[in-house]
Amino acid sequence: MIKRKSRENAGVMSESLIKSITLAWILLVAAVAGISAWTMHADWNETVSQTEETAINLSLSQARQAEDTFLQTELSLRELQRVVEGQLSTGVDGPALSQTMRELQHRLPQLHGLFYYDAQGKWIATSAAQTPAGINNSDREYFIYQRNNLRNSIHPGPVISSRSTGDLVIPVSLRVSDAYHGFQGVLLATIKVDYFRRFYSYYEMGKRDVLVLMLADSSVLYARPMPDSYIGKNLSSSPLFSEKLSHMSRGSGQWTAALDGKKRIFGFASSDRYPLIVAAGYDTQDLFMRWLKSRVQDVALSLALIGIIVALGIYVMRQAQRSLRYQSELTSLRDELKKANNTLSRMAHRDALTNLANRREFDRYLDEALTLARQRAEPVALVMIDIDFFKRFNDTYGHVAGDACLQRIAYALNALPLRSTDLVARYGGEEFAIILPGADNQHAKAIATNAAAAIRELHIPHRSSDLPSQQVTLSAGYAAQIPADEGPTREALIAQADRALYFAKQSGRNQVKGSEETV
Repeated sequence: MIKRKSRENAGVMSESLIKSITLAWILLVAAVAGISAWTMHADWNETVSQTEETAINLSLSQARQAEDTFLQTELSLRELQRVVEGQLSTGVDGPALSQTMRELQHRLPQLHGLFYYDAQGKWIATSAAQTPAGINNSDREYFIYQRNNLRNSIHPGPVISSRSTGDLVIPVSLRVSDAYHGFQGVLLATIKVDYFRRFYSYYEMGKRDVLVLMLADSSVLYARPMPDSYIGKNLSSSPLFSEKLSHMSRGSGQWTAALDGKKRIFGFASSDRYPLIVAAGYDTQDLFMRWLKSRVQDVALSLALIGIIVALGIYVMRQAQRSLRYQSELTSLRDELKKANNTLSRMAHRDALTNLANRREFDRYLDEALTLARQRAEPVALVMIDIDFFKRFNDTYGHVAGDACLQRIAYALNALPLRSTDLVARYGGEEFAIILPGADNQHAKAIATNAAAAIRELHIPHRSSDLPSQQVTLSAGYAAQIPADEGPTREALIAQADRALYFAKQSGRNQVKGSEETV
């Protein structure tokens, strides 16, 4: 009786132990399965998050690249605009303008061509070898836009086929107006679609991943790796245009692309300066298959080493999460330091009020120009500028108005037709300077004269001035030297130009004098 009861008790204990072991095993398996499933889910979400970040960064970099491309194009058009509008009263010199266009096109690899059409759409000048006969461009979208739009702004248009070569190009146009804002034609720069095709091909992406450059009206300018038949496609039905861009200029998300109906993880960024948008999309299905293939071994190892994985898995996951957090913090800190360094670098070389080069950058660049001039046996010219009676201007109108006056003058000086090697700087207070590497006295005099004329054309009132015009004017002195092996030093060239400036001021102000006149 006692033995039977003992066996019953032992059986109950064994059964209980078996149940406990079974329950523990089930819980262990469930825990491992749950942890594995959670780990896989979190890893996928992390992969998606990283892909979104990669897509945003790629979009931002390409938006900046596109913005730089269009900015270079705009600067060329602005230069041509100054030339054309300056010749309207006497008649535009087509051959000379065409030569200028060819020189500008040679500098910019993205340009397919430069053109000027008069108010009737007739070809007046072009960077092409010859002007086609009998072609009129008054029916083009950009021509109609500029004719009807009085704003002096560039207009990137949808992709068109060039009538001269048949190539796909992006038209970038600028209105030409007379002194009364009357329409006098259109300046056009065409950017090669192949330029973006070649540039985008440098990036490694999957076969179904896309990189798309679009206008703000949702029309496609170029889409990698799509055929050219996708160019010009309207994507207004895409969530990018119907939802995202309405409240943010950059971001990410997942949606079905209106481009080809495939679901992708997108990042996008719009240009701050031009109506351009870049979107990078990574195919969701391809990404999932690559991610799943990379996790097969983990799943097999989890099933084979269930006991070890439970302990180590938690430890590794915690360590991984901690490492990712540290990495994220380090990355954020690195980006903040990089941004701060860039800001400090800009502040160190730019004048905060006028955004021109400051005195430190002036000294550095003048030393560099003199060193290079000695090596090449070329001249270096310097123009020193002083605003006439500026202290009286401040006393009369106040320092806020004085600062605004300096900003307008700085903008006008920076807008002079200078070469890329020339530098406009704020020398100090109301003094400015222009460094002209490779320029002689004649060229320096022309630049100084243009500067004086540009300031007079601002018509800034100055009732405290002793000059009859009662408006802000400047006095300028210039000097040019071919440096010898032992000089001249930066201080010597500055002194020559400064003496010429002093002579201009002593001679009645509002005029330009050269160092050769002070001898």
